[in-house]
Amino acid sequence: MTRVIGVEVDCPFTPGMLKKVVHAGSQSASFAAATKDLEALAEVKVSRERVARWTKRTGQDRIAHVDTAAAQYEALSLPARRKSPTDQVPQVACVMMDGGRIQIRDRSAEPKAGQVKGYWRESLVGCCVSMASDQHAEDPCPTIPKTFVDPQRMSDLSREIKGFSAHPETTAELPEDSPDDRPAKPQVLVRSVTATRAGADTLGRRLVADAHQRGFSAAKRKVLVADGAATNWSVHRKHFSDYTAIVDFTHAVCYVWTAAMAGRPSPEAWSDYTRWAQLLWSGQVDRLIAAVEIRQQQLGSPPEGEETSPAAQVAKTLVYLTNQRTRMKYDEYRKAGLPITSSHIESTVKQINRRVKGSEKFWDQGAEPLLQLAADHISETNDFDQFWARRHRDLAIMRCYQTAACIPQCAGYTHAGAMNWRAVAAPS
Repeated sequence: MTRVIGVEVDCPFTPGMLKKVVHAGSQSASFAAATKDLEALAEVKVSRERVARWTKRTGQDRIAHVDTAAAQYEALSLPARRKSPTDQVPQVACVMMDGGRIQIRDRSAEPKAGQVKGYWRESLVGCCVSMASDQHAEDPCPTIPKTFVDPQRMSDLSREIKGFSAHPETTAELPEDSPDDRPAKPQVLVRSVTATRAGADTLGRRLVADAHQRGFSAAKRKVLVADGAATNWSVHRKHFSDYTAIVDFTHAVCYVWTAAMAGRPSPEAWSDYTRWAQLLWSGQVDRLIAAVEIRQQQLGSPPEGEETSPAAQVAKTLVYLTNQRTRMKYDEYRKAGLPITSSHIESTVKQINRRVKGSEKFWDQGAEPLLQLAADHISETNDFDQFWARRHRDLAIMRCYQTAACIPQCAGYTHAGAMNWRAVAAPS
């Protein structure tokens, strides 16, 4: 028989039931869907409002815990930050960053007519990924993989990558296989995930604290892989300056594709593209820039403010290649056994978007705790399990505290507000 839960003023759930409610609220398509899932799978009725309230409250608790860890890291001395708090130091420590999409509820600033952005805003997602790989005396894959010289695949990929579509919020998703199908690529071991709408500085603070906790500081090979967005490299300069900086090859080759295909028949364009893509793959960026400059001379300079003409697309690629050239030594990265694409963060963003992104979903302050919980559920470390273990302990203490007969068993704890406890000296 289905039981009705959710009538008490304070937390109405047992620790185990609360975990189920939060899981449903953060993993189902919506809070309304979560209530149906709970009734079908756990045989309990929980109102949509209760699911939303306790999911968001738990997400806020997780955010507080993550931010506390970031503050503790920042309080360390520089020598302490360079030491690993764990013996499990990865061969390759990799940090990746990218952006997701989310709609906001704030209508205070109405979009202008024809404005594509509308109410869509960017969420920020980061991964700390431990990897294992061999190092090589020579480039283990000197020829560009077929994936990147397949006309249909490149056409699909250029539409998929953010920045190459006029409507990124409606872009169809590609299969989640990695475009980096080269031999001798690093083996992915464990991934931990961070997601936020609070800005790049918040993402950076949380990522570097997570990286330190996982022993990344002591790794011999450390790398940050991201697209060319300025916010990514501001995070790199501030928090990961000793990490090798790599621009995601997939994003870079899409710029090359766009420049090659702009304003001319496909056979001629394809010939140039395959040659340019191989130059990029080989790390010969100066030769690539020289070739694209010749194409720019053929088209002429674009009018000021013009963004869609072939000349403008080629000019944009030239700026991109020039600005990112020091982060495109792909042949050297492969010899060092480093990743050169951010395919893992791309798939991570898709997983998070399944909960928070949709044309019918509009978020206010509730987005941040949902992003945190979505990231927690796909992380492969035990941080979230430890959080629930602490939460179960604290809920048990609260129940005990509320029962007068159990007060002697609770020595060492004092109530500091609903759900919040702090340790105190036990009476002697």
